[in-house]
Amino acid sequence: MAPIRVGIIGLAGQAAAFAPGRWAAAAHLPPLQQSPNFEIVAIANSTIESSRKSISFHNLPPTTAAYGSAEDLAKDPNVDLIVVSVRVEKHFELTQAAIKHRKGVFVEWPLGASLEESEELTKLAKEAGVKTVVGLQARAGKLASAVKKILAEERIGKVISSHVLANASLLPVDAWWQGYESYMDMKSGGNGFYIFFGHFLDSFVNILGDFDALQATLSTQWPTVPLLDATGQVVDPAMPRTVPDHIMVQGKLQSGAVASISFRHTKSSVDRTSLKWIISGTEGEIEISLPEEFQSMEAQWQVASANLKLRVRLGREDKVEDVDFASELDDVAKELGPTAINTGLVYEAFANGNGEVYATFADALKTHRILDRIAKAAGL
Repeated sequence: MAPIRVGIIGLAGQAAAFAPGRWAAAAHLPPLQQSPNFEIVAIANSTIESSRKSISFHNLPPTTAAYGSAEDLAKDPNVDLIVVSVRVEKHFELTQAAIKHRKGVFVEWPLGASLEESEELTKLAKEAGVKTVVGLQARAGKLASAVKKILAEERIGKVISSHVLANASLLPVDAWWQGYESYMDMKSGGNGFYIFFGHFLDSFVNILGDFDALQATLSTQWPTVPLLDATGQVVDPAMPRTVPDHIMVQGKLQSGAVASISFRHTKSSVDRTSLKWIISGTEGEIEISLPEEFQSMEAQWQVASANLKLRVRLGREDKVEDVDFASELDDVAKELGPTAINTGLVYEAFANGNGEVYATFADALKTHRILDRIAKAAGL
């Protein structure tokens, strides 16, 4: 089978780093370069010169086409799949171009900057009959499949409750960086509520099912933060922050189980744990945990961190089983590194037509709607 020919929007001519704007280099480029199922044939950035710089910096073949607009990239007959990996504010505009020209499209999460944008993109893609993917890559991770297997085998019996306690301390809470102010704005669609919390929420409902009824509290305990320039100097001592730094959701799932999810954003966690997720059944419990790591890509839920732990305890047994879910990763996946592994698994599932593993636009829209329910339940 001929490889799927890929055009990337948003591949910066810089090294991957824990900074907005460099996700394509960190998560998309490595699996696309290693997989025989894909071939990078084009790059589109804001200018042709910027695209050429990226092609050169990442040592892509000289035959790689360079474009200065999403429209020109979408017109290229040699492109089968377009990857949109830019700030969410641009997703709607750039993705429409791909859909209009009947290209398959992989859009990073969130799908749109609002529920309305996400609904419109899903509608347009369905009408055009194009294949779609959204970067909710934790769905494809080996952790998710291991948890689903434990539940399907009813090892812990019937699920009766679930409790989540998390802290977004990987990012600073008492200061922010100039140039990325939109992350502090609830209305931007590209902030901690939609990205950090949204990634986890998608996994939660994908594994345990949707809420039948819910209550929510969203609170901003840090209403202003100092804004810093690249040198660390304060350029605004009190920039408004409207995105919630505390998210509390509780309710009853459609399965009948009860659930609570509590995300806070403080300077650090007393137990140095970024996330702990308990799934309780009639016969035992599952515990998923992720340690606190400041400003580390591996501290993100959607990343295949080597420090993610999965444990199971049945009844009152003394033994607590540590589940080695990562041993299934082949050598190629291990070479990708934590940031790119789950995205690589999404790409392989897409190439093999395994739609059960990755999120489509329609799947992502469901998560957008749950986030909207939570915001409305909290009075926003």
